[in-house]
Amino acid sequence: MSAARSALRTLAFGDLDGTAWGAGWFSDPAAGLTALGAGTEDAVMSSLRLSTGADGDGWRLDGDLAELIVSPAGEEVTVRSDDGQIEGSDQLCRVTGRFKLGGAERLLDCIGVRTWLTTDIDLGRFESIRAVATWFEPGEALALTAFRARKAKAHDGDALTGAVLGPDGSPPVEEPRLSTTYGAEGWPIRAGLELWLAAAEDSEQQFPRRASGEATGPRAQGATADGLELRAEPFRWHSRGRDGAGIYILARRR
Repeated sequence: MSAARSALRTLAFGDLDGTAWGAGWFSDPAAGLTALGAGTEDAVMSSLRLSTGADGDGWRLDGDLAELIVSPAGEEVTVRSDDGQIEGSDQLCRVTGRFKLGGAERLLDCIGVRTWLTTDIDLGRFESIRAVATWFEPGEALALTAFRARKAKAHDGDALTGAVLGPDGSPPVEEPRLSTTYGAEGWPIRAGLELWLAAAEDSEQQFPRRASGEATGPRAQGATADGLELRAEPFRWHSRGRDGAGIYILARRR
């Protein structure tokens, strides 16, 4: 029997103060998982359906706990791993709508990042997948997704995609790098992004975009998809003297 293959969509959104945040994982649009959190309250994992408009630009997430609209807020940026096996796009987005948490309904209007890896992927090949994103007002974001194969002992063999996002797009990222420090329970507690951009046509010099971040809590876990245990947590990021919001999604084989 051939392995099940699918496209993978991820979503991360939230505000700098942590009053509302979320993360989505959709390998099956009919039954995707979304983490929802606000302030210091315990976050929850909820099953939401993902549907797209006729042009594919707008996403709608629906379920018992949430109704969210995801709209583009910048140009799509094409991404591709070095080995050429994973490709798709990252995009700045705006997420609006409402969700329920702790018995109260909350309104949402914030920036985020959505990733659509359009190549059919055998998710069973991977020991872990990390989807990391951070965004800075007034419309700039960094995104990276790292795939680690089963039996891999270190990050050296990871397949990575990365993008620098803005209202008008950006040069392609030629070498994305992710470093992560984990706590005693296996949660990411600090991380660093380094995205090396392709040199301009009139220059031979590459230059990187860097950001460092730390987890702020609270966290969401306890759900599985594609044989992977999903964890999500908000991060505060720092780059070029600015603070930004962000989400670290960790999917790890059980």
